Amino acid sequence: MAAGAETPAETYERLLQLAKDDPRVLGFFLGGSRGMGRPTEYSDYDCFFVVTEEGYEAFKAALGLDGPYKMDWRPTIDLIARTLPMLQAFAAWDSDERGFRYLFAHVKAQVDKTGQVQRVIDSKACVPAPEVDGFVAGRLDHALNQLYRSAKCLRDGDPDASNLEAAEGVTPFIDALFAVNGRRLRPYYKYLRWELTEHPLGLSPYSPPELMALLTGVVAPDGVFALQRLMVETKPLFCAHGHAPTYEAWGEALGWMLSYRAP
Repeated sequence: MAAGAETPAETYERLLQLAKDDPRVLGFFLGGSRGMGRPTEYSDYDCFFVVTEEGYEAFKAALGLDGPYKMDWRPTIDLIARTLPMLQAFAAWDSDERGFRYLFAHVKAQVDKTGQVQRVIDSKACVPAPEVDGFVAGRLDHALNQLYRSAKCLRDGDPDASNLEAAEGVTPFIDALFAVNGRRLRPYYKYLRWELTEHPLGLSPYSPPELMALLTGVVAPDGVFALQRLMVETKPLFCAHGHAPTYEAWGEALGWMLSYRAP
């Protein structure tokens, strides 16, 4: 398939047509910013083919792929080809690839000849139902731990250490807050403001601007108090969804960390 002098958009359209026409292709979708519907002038085309197991090796060879993916296959075109079982196994919850699951959020297959591809995409774009309660509890406990450590550092006269400990609480807190909202995945920070604005959290005491201000406040000087406010003001939400034991497990330390003020 000679690319000639095609523009990236033309190459993408050609690949999309190939997906529609080639009987070896079960599905095709775009990932990344384009797949989410928010491309910029710098966005690549992350083109995913889902191919039959019988036709997989020949299909890869036709496209010049040695493995399942090739970055910069053409200028600004990243090409990925997997069988359906390979796609199902990718970014499994219990694997080291779990961090890639958000790549599937808001993605819709342009080609899905069996109806299976979109189901796999949707299954990746969330916390698995059997895992969500344990996941929220673990991430919430991590955020509380960072608040505790941050408050202790400030109490002991080390504000720099306090700020660093508080900053580490942002990721687990967002993990827990998104997951309690219908098993949603924490977005990459590049997409966080967009996600909060375009797909607001139904269960949150904050508007998108308020939440962004508090999160960025955690990584500012005296961030412990921004993290403290987050943990205090979302406590009723998490407790209402069965996570009171996570707070209660902290015993007497809980009241201290949620009310601590610098001397």
